[in-house]
Amino acid sequence: MTQNQLVSVVIPVYNSEKYLEKCLDSILEQTYQNIEIIAIDDESNDSSLEILKNYSSKIKIFSQKNQGLAESLTHGISKIQGHWFKWFSPDDEMYQDAIEILVKEAQSQPNNTILYSDWNIIDDNGELIREFHETDYNNLSDFDYSVRLLDGQQINVNTTLIPTQLLRNCSMRNLDDPVAIDYDFFLRAALLHNTKFHLIPKPLVKYRIHSEQLSHKNISNTLEYIQQVKDEILHQIDQSLESKFISELTNYQKTKPMTKKTMEFGMKLLSSTPSWASDRILTLYLNKIRRGR
Repeated sequence: MTQNQLVSVVIPVYNSEKYLEKCLDSILEQTYQNIEIIAIDDESNDSSLEILKNYSSKIKIFSQKNQGLAESLTHGISKIQGHWFKWFSPDDEMYQDAIEILVKEAQSQPNNTILYSDWNIIDDNGELIREFHETDYNNLSDFDYSVRLLDGQQINVNTTLIPTQLLRNCSMRNLDDPVAIDYDFFLRAALLHNTKFHLIPKPLVKYRIHSEQLSHKNISNTLEYIQQVKDEILHQIDQSLESKFISELTNYQKTKPMTKKTMEFGMKLLSSTPSWASDRILTLYLNKIRRGR
């Protein structure tokens, strides 16, 4: 496969010293070599910036005063030169052929396609907890896929490959709840910019679960905020299409089995669980909810 398309990997970094080297090494060891790595340090007060500087001959490093995730992403995206954009967490790792597989598949898809994949869940020590298989919606129409997104289909952004041209019209927004940034982006891309989504049914990323993760905190509040995001985006489309989406979403949700509805309710209870338990429960709920979509 030719490697003529540059892939820009943006890593927002804030107090990420524990896993940062493993993350960077996994990207630098990719079989696909036409990659630029852009790390944005958001005024970390641990050794993250020093670790980044150890890689200064291989990556591009930018620092900013502490402004949060959205501003770090926006800063990083403003620096990219690649045909493709990949947002990646400093907690996680890529399998060695991840980007090669993503780019190869992307070249056979329409230009306005976001690629994503299955992923594996690992613990603090990098040990495999379980494989995570996304539901394969590749044969759904764009409309039906958007209904799944509205229902809460949560793509793991760390697995994605995003065409840079999409970012010109659909930027990452600075939201009150940073956990919703990727979902907001995907939903706007689908409903407002006719973007397609394509699953690669193979784990390409090691997603690390640990108790300090931003996405594990205040889950019930995040779910409520995501509903506000959905409503806002729906109001931006043609009223007749909005009504059609709402009708189809209602019909789809009626067909969901009671076991899955119970699981989704259980997600709302996670914020009250002790941190030592939330990792295990979150893994269980995420896997069962998303597999059944």
